[in-house]
Amino acid sequence: MCFFDAHLHLVHSSLPEFNNGVKYTGITCSLSRDEFIQEEKIIDFLSEDPSINFYRSFGIHPQNPDINNLAFLEMLLKENKIDAVGECGFDLYTEEFKKNINVQKTVWNEQVNLAIEYDKPVIIHGRKCTDLFFKDINKLKKIKSIVFHSWAGTYIEANSLLKKGVNAFFSFGKPLLKGKKTVFECVKNLETGRILFETDAPYQTLKGESETHIEDIVKIYQKAFDLRNEIFYPDFTRIFL
Repeated sequence: MCFFDAHLHLVHSSLPEFNNGVKYTGITCSLSRDEFIQEEKIIDFLSEDPSINFYRSFGIHPQNPDINNLAFLEMLLKENKIDAVGECGFDLYTEEFKKNINVQKTVWNEQVNLAIEYDKPVIIHGRKCTDLFFKDINKLKKIKSIVFHSWAGTYIEANSLLKKGVNAFFSFGKPLLKGKKTVFECVKNLETGRILFETDAPYQTLKGESETHIEDIVKIYQKAFDLRNEIFYPDFTRIFL
C-alpha cells in the first residue's frame, strides 16, 4: 500500500513506524529557520529507509506572520532546498488573528510572488477567509499548483476554484473521521485526482487524543474508502510537475 500525507510537521511529530510493505510520502512544513534545520537532520536520518520519503516546504504561517522570515524563504528557493512554499495564507478564526490582517496580507503577497517567480507549489492555510482567495483568483491561477491544507470550504467553492482555472488540490484530515458534513460532501463529490489526505501531525487531534501520529494517515484513507467504495491512489506527483 502507498500513502501520501499532504501536510505534517515532522519536527514536532513522533517518527513514523509502518508495517512492512507500506510506502509513505509526505509534505513536511517548517515555519522557522530552526525548524527547517532540525527537519533536515531528521530527513537525513530517515533517508536510510527507502519506504519513507518527504517533500520539504517552508512558509510563514498567518498566525505568526513574521516578515523577517521572507529573506530565509527566498534563500531556500534560490538554493532549491525546498519543494513548495507554505504553509501560508490567512487565519481570521479569532479576533486576535483578525487584528493582524494587514500583515497577513503583506506576507501572503510576498510568498505568492516568490512561488510564482520560482515556479513552486503553494501549501495554503485558510480559516474563515475563503472569500480572500477568490479575490486573489488571478494570482492563484499563476501558481504552479496549490494544496489547500485541511480545506474548510464547501464543495461548491472548491469546484468553483477549479472552474476558474486554479490548479488546486484539496486536502482532508481528522475532520473526515469526525464526520464533518462539508468534508464528507467534498470527498464524496470532488474528482478523485483533486483529493488529498493529511494528518497535520502532531496537530488536529480527535477528542481524547494527545497528538496525531503520522500513521493515522491509514485511518483517514480507510474512511475515504468507506465513503466512496474506491481506493485512492496518491497521484501526488501532479502537484510538483
